[in-house]
Amino acid sequence: MLLRLIRLFTLIVTFVCISSATFAISLGELQNSPQFWRERHDSSSDIYLDLNSIQNTLYNPPKYTLKFKVYTVDKKENIIADGEIIADYDYNKSIEGIIKRNNLSKMPYTSEKVKSTVKKAKLKDSGIVNSLKVSAIYNLNGKEIYSGNPIKTAENIKVDATSSAYILSVKAFKQYYKVTF
Repeated sequence: MLLRLIRLFTLIVTFVCISSATFAISLGELQNSPQFWRERHDSSSDIYLDLNSIQNTLYNPPKYTLKFKVYTVDKKENIIADGEIIADYDYNKSIEGIIKRNNLSKMPYTSEKVKSTVKKAKLKDSGIVNSLKVSAIYNLNGKEIYSGNPIKTAENIKVDATSSAYILSVKAFKQYYKVTF
């Protein structure tokens, strides 16, 4: 009986050690798993959103905050940066909020007046503020290059409505809330 408990304990410790060491990610995993959504693809970099990492940290309508992981693949440096974004959303500045505030709810979304009003408002203020911390850097095969104290690369930055950060944040919001931001 004692021998079985020791074996079970050893197995559990081994499993915990192996699973805690497997947070590294490779380019192949990012490209081939439906868990990762690729936002941008160009000759120098790709950005992936981990769809399974999206967490709600504040639900206080019209204010929302989500936390989620992103991976940036730098093709020139041959590295993958593992980051965490905290995105603050002001739903008053969502598409639905803009339409409601401008009394355009009876008009179709496809009308020029609605499109123009939403575009101007979104370019002025997208309603999203992001902070980003990089927690690890890997080579393209998943070998760890850096892991330690997270590095703050952006803090409370208003997100431009034409940027990759906006697209990632909206995708995360839509995954969690299933509404139009």
